Amino acid sequence: MKEKEVLENLVVVKRSGQRVSFNSVKIAIAIKQAFDSFEEDTNNEKKVNKVYNQVLNYITTVYENRKTINVEDIQDIIEDNLKKCGYHEVYKRFNEYRLQRAASREAFSIKEQHKFVKAVEKIGLNAKNYQENTPIDLLLNFGKTISQEFARAYLIESKYNRAHEEGRIYIEDIKSYALKTTASSIIDLSSITSNDITEYTLKILNIIDHFKEEQYMEQTIMNIDNLYEKVILTEYKDKLFNNLKMFFKIVGLENFIDNAKLQGKILAEKTLAINIEDYNDILLNKFSKEVFIEVYNNVFINIKDKLKKNLEELINRLNNKTYKISNSKINISFSADNHYESNLIKETYTEILSNKVYKNITTIIKINSDFKNLEKLISSKNDIIIIYLKNNEYKDEFDCLSDELIINNNINGENTARGKIKLSTVTINLARLGLKYSINRIDEFYKELEETLELSKNALLQRYDLQASLYKENYKYIFENNMIYDSKKLEDNKRVRKVLRNGILNISFSGLIEASEALLQNNNETKIMDLSLEIVKFMQEKILGYSNELKLNFVLSEESNNLINKKLLGLDKTMYGNIEILKKENYGTISDYLNKLEDNLKYKYAIKFQNICCFNLFIIVNKSKILEEIYLANKNKIKIMRVMIK
Repeated sequence: MKEKEVLENLVVVKRSGQRVSFNSVKIAIAIKQAFDSFEEDTNNEKKVNKVYNQVLNYITTVYENRKTINVEDIQDIIEDNLKKCGYHEVYKRFNEYRLQRAASREAFSIKEQHKFVKAVEKIGLNAKNYQENTPIDLLLNFGKTISQEFARAYLIESKYNRAHEEGRIYIEDIKSYALKTTASSIIDLSSITSNDITEYTLKILNIIDHFKEEQYMEQTIMNIDNLYEKVILTEYKDKLFNNLKMFFKIVGLENFIDNAKLQGKILAEKTLAINIEDYNDILLNKFSKEVFIEVYNNVFINIKDKLKKNLEELINRLNNKTYKISNSKINISFSADNHYESNLIKETYTEILSNKVYKNITTIIKINSDFKNLEKLISSKNDIIIIYLKNNEYKDEFDCLSDELIINNNINGENTARGKIKLSTVTINLARLGLKYSINRIDEFYKELEETLELSKNALLQRYDLQASLYKENYKYIFENNMIYDSKKLEDNKRVRKVLRNGILNISFSGLIEASEALLQNNNETKIMDLSLEIVKFMQEKILGYSNELKLNFVLSEESNNLINKKLLGLDKTMYGNIEILKKENYGTISDYLNKLEDNLKYKYAIKFQNICCFNLFIIVNKSKILEEIYLANKNKIKIMRVMIK
């Protein structure tokens, strides 16, 4: 209590003479950065926390009766305690960096210029991490670091920067911030056509390559079965007629067949599953029917083999390709259609996935009641997401991204996921707030949460304004061919704002369950889940208010990126030590907690969360219980579920 009172009343005098409230988080971050720059193992929170507590104890004791403390004095105290704890190499790194920063302040009188020098310093200090890289990798790392530090120095307001550095929020992929690119999209390829399966596959690959150059996260190829069924039917009909025409000529039946009528009938077919009886008026004898069946079977086998070869090529290329600014994640979704061609494509795709695990591919299956092939697909141990259309409010045009963001917003009265863009994400560290307060101070918790939501919203808006300031010509590809919603209305030499207004501004949360556990200080399952639901409801109400006020699509979701959750947990460990709630590798998800509960409770709370926010239930099941779990989730009205095999 004494420490809290002393530190709350202490004022820090900066080098400029400016006076600010004492902020212990900055001390924890400074110590951790010193350790991170020296040790390859960044799981050093225990050491950091030890030094951090000694620094705070010293300041509390020595400055108990003082009102101010200088920044330089704080740095001296950190150095002294690094040496006392025996971390001499870390002390040297901290001291060297401190001297470099002092030199850069002398050289650059303008604050932003001085900040920007940190980029070069960071590259030099982290040079050991690049030793195994090629020269081009080194160049790219240099560019990414410069881009990131430029954004922090010149583009992102200091209050958002500060919140990000302190671990109160996490701003997604800052290294891409200055590029003004959007994050992810569900690509509408319905306007892309071809008469040849191989050519069509190459077109898709080319489109993804271009999107990866203009977005920094992932893409969903929507309803791939609907896309391929058009081209396989077109190529199939063309080959069937030309092969029939050739064979009838070879066997001497050319003059007995009405080729124009035959071609007309084949072109009118809407399925590969042709009924030969429909051709009785053209095939006038047994021999001509036998030729037709033989040719039909050969063409069908050829088309099926070509389809498999192309789907395999598509999946392999997408899975193995690396990109300069974007991650390699790709989602391939399938419609809920149950007709012959759609099922053929799904079966072929399932057969391919049964032979290999594709780390960068997530498969999205939309179903009504037919669970055909799902068991085999999930058994492949690939990453599978199931969307239960019957359990969702909207049945059509529904899709998602693999980071568990469900997309089906009502835009101008139209319910669609086609061509939807996720603009960017800011993640709130709920655990930090939970650790700060108790259930007796819940009003203070919600007050600070509201302030953090407001901060996150404004950080998203600042980035959105940058993205929307560009012109159609700045994006060379993604706004062509109407692959992004409403982009056909985008004229040359016009800003892209009118299209990006339809995009998603995502506020996600990390450490929800840990926040509830910290607030309640008990392990009662029901109480923890009920409080977690209350917190999410509170956030969702605020976010709906932002959407209504600003006429933009703000969305609330759970952060599923383990690297982000781990980073936020690491910063909290430096401040609070390895207390029971923080004894884990990264902040868990709602699913991590739900999967420890009995099925009735698991599904009860899962659907409650899905009714409030973008939450994708993630389960890991035994191979023998795949269908049982799929049916159970459907029975309990689950909307979306991610499934993997133990």
